[in-house]
Amino acid sequence: MRPSLSLGTAFLGLAALSLATPLQAQDTPLSDRYWYVGGDLGYARDKFSTDRAGWSGTSANNAALGLRGGYQFSRYLSVEGTLSSLGSVEARSGDSKDKFTVGALSANVVGHLPVTERFSLLGIVGVGWEYGRRRGDVESSNKSAGLINLGVGAAYDISPNWRVRAQYINYGKLSWKGGNDASVSSQVFTIGADYRFR
Repeated sequence: MRPSLSLGTAFLGLAALSLATPLQAQDTPLSDRYWYVGGDLGYARDKFSTDRAGWSGTSANNAALGLRGGYQFSRYLSVEGTLSSLGSVEARSGDSKDKFTVGALSANVVGHLPVTERFSLLGIVGVGWEYGRRRGDVESSNKSAGLINLGVGAAYDISPNWRVRAQYINYGKLSWKGGNDASVSSQVFTIGADYRFR
């Protein structure tokens, strides 16, 4: 089993554990239910791969940016939509090169496991619409696909309205099929903040 899949499976359990905590929405204090918006900054690791001979596999680190908006149902559960820039990677075949640029629009369920009054661990499970653009000497084409996102993180409340958040998300592998098969897998590490409307 691949390490990224094992990590995702382990923290899928974290999300399930937090969801298993009695939520009893009718008893949830209003202060634990609110809308929020946030942003992230960090880096994305994009890796090119192909089974075609002549291409050199490569990876690249890029700046990653993300925006999100969501709703916190209780201390243990929130849902959110995210828009993420996942960077780009170049691949070469002889004197030719193609550049792959990827991004994602995702809907996530976030499980919050409180450790202290202010600090929580996060388990993130999402369905994402990942899109990519391939431009270069060999081929120019666009690609999009629905993929499962798995992630983990931690959040710390610095005030009633603000929290900081660090997270890792594996966005899976976006594949271009055809005469020049290629795939780009993306993993993102970010630090950001949420503003809570409450």
